[in-house]
Amino acid sequence: MVEKAEDGETSEGEKKKNRLGKAAKVSLGVLGGLSLLMGYISAAGMEESEREVEARKPIDDFFAALNARDIEGCRRTLHYPNLQIAGNEVIILDDPESFQIDFQLLGNEGWTYSTLDSCSMRQSCDEKVHFEVQLSMHRANDSRYATYQALWIVTKKEGVWGIQCRSIFPSGVRSS
Repeated sequence: MVEKAEDGETSEGEKKKNRLGKAAKVSLGVLGGLSLLMGYISAAGMEESEREVEARKPIDDFFAALNARDIEGCRRTLHYPNLQIAGNEVIILDDPESFQIDFQLLGNEGWTYSTLDSCSMRQSCDEKVHFEVQLSMHRANDSRYATYQALWIVTKKEGVWGIQCRSIFPSGVRSS
């Protein structure tokens, strides 16, 4: 309660106290709002991090199946129709049977296994994530003989994440 001086006016001390009280209330309101905003940003970051982990799983599973020479395992990581872009060549795979890997041909060129050297999320929303990927092909002696940069797009369909598109740059570094 603000006291009035004998002449009916509010004293300077009381005015100052009143202003400080209002400033404190405004500051607390602002801090509360910032706290809510930071909580929202933190939750959104956690949501994005969880999305990245979930969306990356089919990529990791693809490489595990590839190295196990498990064509069916590779097929299960893809959504169909699936789009493959190598250079300017576009291939649309309508169903799992259209996805093929010639493991004999790969073996003839010295391939033993592939590594996912890096996989960084570049863009995401609830149903689609773009990953910048670098992959390498290795010989039995663990030497790397090819490295490629690629963009892999993973989508969520009916609650399941799967690789929808793989675009690879043909200018990968290959050694003989």
